[in-house]
Amino acid sequence: MKSSLQSSTALLTERLARQGGELTASERALAEALGRDYPHALLESATALAARTGTSASTVVRLFAKLGYASYAEAQREARGEVTALLQTAGQRAPVTIGTERSLQQCVDDALLHDQHNIAATRDRLDMAAFEAIVARIAQSRGRVFVLAQINSAPVAAWLALHLNMCRPGVHELGAGAVAATDQLLWIQPEDTLLVFSIRRYASGPVKVAQRFRDAGAQVLAIIDSNAAPLAALAHHRVQVRISNASPFDSYTAAFFVCNALVSAVAQLRHEAVSEALKRRDDLWKDVEAQLIVEGHPPAGRRGSKR
Repeated sequence: MKSSLQSSTALLTERLARQGGELTASERALAEALGRDYPHALLESATALAARTGTSASTVVRLFAKLGYASYAEAQREARGEVTALLQTAGQRAPVTIGTERSLQQCVDDALLHDQHNIAATRDRLDMAAFEAIVARIAQSRGRVFVLAQINSAPVAAWLALHLNMCRPGVHELGAGAVAATDQLLWIQPEDTLLVFSIRRYASGPVKVAQRFRDAGAQVLAIIDSNAAPLAALAHHRVQVRISNASPFDSYTAAFFVCNALVSAVAQLRHEAVSEALKRRDDLWKDVEAQLIVEGHPPAGRRGSKR
């Protein structure tokens, strides 16, 4: 059963197929034109679309209302996301995303709508069998877990490694530096696991690292943006995230969502061990962090002391 959040993720082509029998003759003609040239047809205004397809602006507005869009602008946001998904670089995406005039309020609204759709679409299309397999491997394996990402995915990987380390021992972040990764690869064992991100533009480094893990008999788990990602074929299990955005730059909101879900699920499976670890962490904070100087002030109890 789909949630209300998931029900809003259908693309125009899917909505047209579902609603086709309820359209008038003029709406069907417009729908056929949209189907032939989707998503590019929606990059122009409703008036321009009506003129090009030989219909009226009111028919355009009426069709999109029937299809469940709040407005024609909402459908345009979807179309921009679909177009940018086909373009590999920020430079290629710039004319589509920032080539038209938008107010700053529209920038805020566009970002919100894209991220809402990214999360909903990612959840709607999530391979739960793969997700469960990834969680089980991370939670139950006695080997080490290495987290690897490069370039723009690095902040997401750092967040994931930080929080997985609170859930289980043996979590290591493999930085983008080739030397650090190479040194770690000296001791890979079959019980180890690589959790690797593959988000465009794709780099060769993670692919080579993943191949080394597979050669050693270890497991490769991947978070990817497309099944066409080079790492997809090397992963034992993988989940896909949507990264479309209203700007030239990919959105990592859905990637954070999946990572948050992974951490939550691992903590759930290891709830007793995690509870004990977090208690120890609280004690360590009191013992270690409380002694650190914060913003130039000495720790409590040492103010005014003389050497």
